[in-house]
Amino acid sequence: MLQKSYDENSKLYLVPTPIGNMKDITYRAIEVLNNVKVVYSEDTRVTKILLDYYGIKSKLVSCHKFNEKTIYPQVINNLQNGNSVALVTDRGTPLISDPGYVVVKEVIKSGFSVVSLPGPSALLPALNMSGIPADKFLFYGFLSNKVDESISELKMLKSINFTIVLYESPHRLIKTLHNIKNILGNNFISISREISKLHEEVFRGTVQEAINTYIDPKGEFVIVIDNNDKFEDISIAYDELKELINYGMDKKSAMKYVSKKYDVSKNVLYNMFEENKI
Repeated sequence: MLQKSYDENSKLYLVPTPIGNMKDITYRAIEVLNNVKVVYSEDTRVTKILLDYYGIKSKLVSCHKFNEKTIYPQVINNLQNGNSVALVTDRGTPLISDPGYVVVKEVIKSGFSVVSLPGPSALLPALNMSGIPADKFLFYGFLSNKVDESISELKMLKSINFTIVLYESPHRLIKTLHNIKNILGNNFISISREISKLHEEVFRGTVQEAINTYIDPKGEFVIVIDNNDKFEDISIAYDELKELINYGMDKKSAMKYVSKKYDVSKNVLYNMFEENKI
């Protein structure tokens, strides 16, 4: 089936909402939320704050992972009656580690268009700020809640020779970091939290340095892992780099030598150098 997204028929809009700063929303998103008959929301209490902030009066209906399979007939009924509707998550882009897939699948099966607006997501800002190659990456989202399954997932990810992006909750962060170190190695990583908020933080360094840094983690985290190099312990290469520079070798030559010796990218070494100012 070929979708003509902007014909005159009713449609389901997937509308990204701010992940932190309330101003991180497009003019078009506000326009769509104003014009649709119903806004289906993961948490109506959270979405109401956003709608009130922008003076939007559209009707709010709850649609989350526990009722999605029962709410989609109502969504389709609205579309059949000629009413376009919107779907939003608490924060960010619907379906990205959030509910919405069931509704989207059923709307498509019913012959209606699904239009996804571009907008906020924690994934891309964290990746862009990481200092880790972003030309090829895998977004995996949350690892399994079951310890054995999460370990199996990391073992599977070990074979992927490019950047890996994970989401993680505060109570699981340290355990996940230990598992990453044990399975993927003491790689260079970035960890972002409170993205776009006043207290935004970005950690850059090795996995072990992250373990030492996060004593009492709070908030939701985006972990970006440099898995582009298959060297188990980048810290060894970094230690040799420090030693060579301390002995008087210039930084550029030392990085070139260590990068070639250990098959570690110069970008990784440079990022570690800048973070620690050796």
